[in-house]
Amino acid sequence: MALHFTPEEFADRQSRAARAVADAGLEAILLFAPESHYWLTGYDTFGFAMFQCMVLTAGGDIALLTRPPDRLQALETSVLTEGQIHLWVDRAGVAPAEELKWLVSAMGVHGRIGIETRTAGLTHANGRAVEAAMGELVEASDLMPALRRVKSPAEIAHIRRAAELSDDALDAAIATARPGAFEGDILAAMQG
Repeated sequence: MALHFTPEEFADRQSRAARAVADAGLEAILLFAPESHYWLTGYDTFGFAMFQCMVLTAGGDIALLTRPPDRLQALETSVLTEGQIHLWVDRAGVAPAEELKWLVSAMGVHGRIGIETRTAGLTHANGRAVEAAMGELVEASDLMPALRRVKSPAEIAHIRRAAELSDDALDAAIATARPGAFEGDILAAMQG
């Protein structure tokens, strides 16, 4: 598993997020932002351009609805287990929003549901389909960013290491740059 944080770090994040969902008076939240998926579980994919939704309940249950091509990515880059990953098959006439409605119901959610709408992970058409399938939803796009703003010691350590690597890359670029230098050589030095 290619995790950048420990399972305990992700468990703490999920616990804090579930409390925030409950504190907001919601029974669950529909997460479409890839940064929310990553922060909660480590799930990292370019598949967010397709219909993907992570559901987090106030009780702490979590599930991902995605396409079969993203299943292995979810298993390899996150703390999600096979049982938490639910698939919708991309074929003519498919309605992933209806699959989401089924998943939410199967998770025992029947009360107020929040939704992240301010994200590149949710197109207008998919958002309308979710609203049509799910009924009234509560705008909750600010919930996860507020949680992500407060950094854990592990996140601060990663940020510091990233800054060190950026400094090293800049030093390598400066050492390689000269009149007539090939940009590819500068980039190679930076990436090295």
